[in-house]
Amino acid sequence: MTGHGKGERRKQPNRRGTGVDRRKTLGGSAPQERRAAERRSQDRRSAGQRLEVILDITRQLMAVTDLDALLHTMAEQTANLLGADRATIYVIDRERNELWSRVALGAGEIRFPIGRGIAGTVAQTGETINISDAYKDPRFNPEPDRLSGYQTKSLLTFPMKGNEGRVIGVFQVVNKKGGGPFNAEDENTLASLGASAAVAVENAQLVAEQKRLWQSLIETLATTVDARDQQTAGHSQRVTRYATIIGRSMGWMGKDLEKLQAAALLHDYGKIAVRDQFLQKPGKLDEAELAYMKAHAEKTAEFLARLVFPLDMREVPMIASQHHERMDGKGYPRGLNADRIHIGARIVAAADVFDALTAPRYYKPAYPLDKTMELMKEMTGPHLDPRVMEAVRRAIPELARAMDELKSTWPKPTDEGMGTIAEAALSERDAATAATKT
Repeated sequence: MTGHGKGERRKQPNRRGTGVDRRKTLGGSAPQERRAAERRSQDRRSAGQRLEVILDITRQLMAVTDLDALLHTMAEQTANLLGADRATIYVIDRERNELWSRVALGAGEIRFPIGRGIAGTVAQTGETINISDAYKDPRFNPEPDRLSGYQTKSLLTFPMKGNEGRVIGVFQVVNKKGGGPFNAEDENTLASLGASAAVAVENAQLVAEQKRLWQSLIETLATTVDARDQQTAGHSQRVTRYATIIGRSMGWMGKDLEKLQAAALLHDYGKIAVRDQFLQKPGKLDEAELAYMKAHAEKTAEFLARLVFPLDMREVPMIASQHHERMDGKGYPRGLNADRIHIGARIVAAADVFDALTAPRYYKPAYPLDKTMELMKEMTGPHLDPRVMEAVRRAIPELARAMDELKSTWPKPTDEGMGTIAEAALSERDAATAATKT
């Protein structure tokens, strides 16, 4: 070996300037650095996991358009994310200058003025409030605790701001699990969630406003028809209530039920084009008059076709216009039979007959429930759908309660043209109704 003997090798450990002195220098600091690096790595993983959770919550929120359901989801997810015992999402009601929540976790509906309490202060100022002991803060309102028996300790309350930077609501999380206050990381997390939550809330509010506008429109249209004639005042309202009960008895819910309700409200809209002399005639209609009256079903379809219905409500005109069709094909306007008639129209038909029999008219008294069911039983098969009538029979107790509640909407004996009706048998005109449902 040339130049690399054992003696030379012993001199090599200090080539890097390390050796004994380096080991003495790093002996105490290396574990600390490793622990610090591990903490940083863990923090990054924790932050990454929290971000993933926030993104997942955001995706969930964007898929919900019902405001109550959205607020409930937000409250649950916020409480879980921040490790809080409870969470409440308040929304600002500008018309009443109040904060409200129907879905506060652990409580019922809450309403109070903006500026009152911690949440009211945040709504007013737009600033976050994080307090470790609620009862030591003069802004805290202890009344809800007193009523519920709950003990509020730590509170983190954060403003939810909309597109224009205006506060539209407030997040409030209560009592950090494990004790102690909410920290800066919790505030940052809530801030990250708040932006997407605000978009979801504004979208849901817009959907709710459009729904209210839509509902008020069809209710107004129905009212204009009922206002034509004292004897039918409240008829559309009652048919809608009865159709809803029958629909629920058949297992209908959600959008299907909303569609049924809209069709029931508008089922007689074509009568807006029927002349008073036929609409209000107290006696039996002759053949020409009956043909003229029947045209209102076609008018219903024609008029409603001019409205631009929401996509999930496009069947409403069809349901409304088919409610005079019969299972045997002898109805009108198109003479459809059995399964060619929309099931919603068959439900509205049963509700329409139920109201026509149980409420007084110019030409007949209000028949009692047992008489009504007897007559409807005779109409089952050729006229009314047997499956729908099964649902009617199951719902008799609820229909009876609704009928009693709606008696105030019946025409009064003192109303023009009503007179005093004492007959108990089926009137001549109702006999025709049982056959053709005019």
